[in-house]
Amino acid sequence: MKTLIREVIQLDQQARLEIEKLKKEKEELFNSFKEMKADLKNQQLLELEKQTKQLEVDAQILFEQRLVQYQKKMPLGKQTSLSNMKRIKMFGLKN
Repeated sequence: MKTLIREVIQLDQQARLEIEKLKKEKEELFNSFKEMKADLKNQQLLELEKQTKQLEVDAQILFEQRLVQYQKKMPLGKQTSLSNMKRIKMFGLKN
């Protein structure tokens, strides 16, 4: 009977150790996922920032191309007001 009790106690201790080990593994996995999530979020933010800057550059180039096209089509008097509009627009895009 004593042998049986010792075996049960040993099995219980082994089970507790195994449970502790599994809890630690779970915690490590959770921390790894948390770090991976943060890294992914940072990468996505950097990519969005890069795309936004490129869109701003593209918009500025397109605006200037169209402005040149309009200036070529307009009489000289209207070009002055268009140049003023360009300065106002550029100021607005930069701020």
